[in-house]
Amino acid sequence: MTEQTMPRPPVSAGATQAGLMEQYEKDRLGHLLASVERHGPVVELTEGTVLVNDPAAVHDVLRRTNTDFLVTGNIRRDEVSGVRGDPATEAWMRGRRATQKGMSPPALEAHRAWLTEETERLCDRWRARPSVADPVAELELLSARSFARFCFGTRDAGSAAPRTGDLLNALTPLISSPFHFPPAVRRFLPRYRRSVSAQKNLEAELRRVLDGPGEGGLVDALAAAGLDAEATVRMLVSNGLASYRVPAAAVTWALVALAREPEVSEECAAAVNPDGTAVPDILRWTIAESLRLWPPNWLILRTANGEQNCGGWSVPAGAAVMISPYVVHRTAPVFTDPLTFRPHRWASLQPTAGEYLPYGIGSRWCVGKALADLELATVLSTLVARFRFTVDHMDPLPDVRTTLLPARLTLGLRAR
Repeated sequence: MTEQTMPRPPVSAGATQAGLMEQYEKDRLGHLLASVERHGPVVELTEGTVLVNDPAAVHDVLRRTNTDFLVTGNIRRDEVSGVRGDPATEAWMRGRRATQKGMSPPALEAHRAWLTEETERLCDRWRARPSVADPVAELELLSARSFARFCFGTRDAGSAAPRTGDLLNALTPLISSPFHFPPAVRRFLPRYRRSVSAQKNLEAELRRVLDGPGEGGLVDALAAAGLDAEATVRMLVSNGLASYRVPAAAVTWALVALAREPEVSEECAAAVNPDGTAVPDILRWTIAESLRLWPPNWLILRTANGEQNCGGWSVPAGAAVMISPYVVHRTAPVFTDPLTFRPHRWASLQPTAGEYLPYGIGSRWCVGKALADLELATVLSTLVARFRFTVDHMDPLPDVRTTLLPARLTLGLRAR
């Protein structure tokens, strides 16, 4: 290999594990962004932990997931193989393919009318109030019910939605903790045991729903693809967790942006189609720009399967690889004036691979993107057509324990 083609090593930030932990916990997003600004696009934050922010390298890491870069933890951060060919990994990927196939245009269109009616009911409740404290919580319930209805068709979803919320709340201390205890220790932690109990309760409820009367929905598509009941339950748990908070966070950030930019809000409201069948350009651009500035999935983790070369950069064997869409979206050259909310930039903007990834890319991209897109467009268009919003309060730093969320947000409401 010639000198010109030798991969570049990451720039060392020179931090100890303890030093990194201290700075990271003060402001996780700020620390990652400052590390890139100070050291460059690929940084070894501390020994064995590499932040990858170069778009070409980001694309390379995510494209080679399941082979050279692995997902080595499950929803509880228990260790898993993640290697292509491993039976558990292959079963998981089959489930993902079946899920994607089940989110067909006819199924989504049929779901849109139900979601519009449910959002109108939310508007009726909000119309009697001057403000909404913690709108994410109310939008989460709508999102969870939307996912349950899309999955189960005419079956009674029972308590699947609230039990999904219970599991997400139980998982939050595990996901958000910077400390990773050995398996022999973790299994005795009260928070770990609570998460196991919450997951068992959710799985039991999902089995009950699947055994009940009714038909249609995503679960029929999964069965037609050959997934048995237990594989279906595993997919419903994972996808249900992703569908519970992420769409709610995305809609809420868009409302925050529109509250701060009333001219864009008025443009969106004027462009909304009464029948809701077509999404106006300005609304699509607003969603894309909100996802750029505040991607709910703000951090992607991989593990280097041996020493790797990604996008011309070397990554040590076994390194924990961090990719932050939040940071990429603020530093990729394609985004001029990157800290400013400018939805009209999307009229002609075409990011290249690795520059824009609110749904991820590669084999582990968000399999529920089609349903999420439908929810964002339907809920946001309905809300913006009914209300003008103001930000009455929001903490300076967002909540990043799991999904990227506005902290202690109160939105003021004024009916149109």
